[in-house]
Amino acid sequence: MRLVTLDSREVGGRPAVSLPSGEILDLTAAGATLGTSQWRPQSVVSVLAQGDEGAAHVARLIAEIDAASGPQRLQWRAVGRLLPGAGTELMTPIRRPGLLLMVRYEAGGGLVAYVKNPNSAVGPDARIALPANRDEPLDGLAMPGLVLGRPLHAATAEQALRAIAAVTLVADLGFSAWSHLDPAGRQFPGACVIGPCIATLDEWPDRVVPGAALTVNAHTIGSRMPDMSLQDAAGALARLSASYAFRPGDIVALSSGGGQFRIGRGDRASVVLDSSLELHFSVSA
Repeated sequence: MRLVTLDSREVGGRPAVSLPSGEILDLTAAGATLGTSQWRPQSVVSVLAQGDEGAAHVARLIAEIDAASGPQRLQWRAVGRLLPGAGTELMTPIRRPGLLLMVRYEAGGGLVAYVKNPNSAVGPDARIALPANRDEPLDGLAMPGLVLGRPLHAATAEQALRAIAAVTLVADLGFSAWSHLDPAGRQFPGACVIGPCIATLDEWPDRVVPGAALTVNAHTIGSRMPDMSLQDAAGALARLSASYAFRPGDIVALSSGGGQFRIGRGDRASVVLDSSLELHFSVSA
């Protein structure tokens, strides 16, 4: 399933699910409308934290949508419980991660990491405003993000694999090349683009997340990023858990090569994963 957070008057947004039809089901409204239950999750994180039970609730709602008559669907669209995929504004899938960790492999298999300011996160289709008095292009790194569904610390690889609940796309932006030693220029609002959704692991039955492709102004940048084995990612996550305490909703962006780009005023970028997940963003002119 693909979970999103709807932009709304609520500070934290509203949890929703992107349907195969292209429409979006508002989960805060679904329980009151559909006959399966009165289940109303407060956030995407609360769905993930419920594990199999949360997934089962969403699956029942999707099945009821699939079985609904045409008039019933029209009614749900009229009252805003079924929303169009195009034009519906989304926030970051996890509204404000408690921990947003940017990680790269070093030569020889070592890991280097730095903590990104969660307040720098923006969602899909964001227009990023450069800070005042800064006009130089941004250095970016695109990578898959592991979304945690349970607490994790000092874990084994097996425990880490069970803690990975979903995958999203992350673009880490800043005024200098990526460095865990000097991340200060990579913390401004808009410096971390996340989305468009979080795709739970049932989307990857072979446990391999295909590498994403990157474009700037419709021109392909570099080659497709390497595939990511969730087993290998769990090994890296276990190593990180020796130093970091993770909780549900935390995001660990993990780069294993490629994904570097530059983007300046008026530029548009896209990160596309297997033609199924597309994260678009731009820099204000």
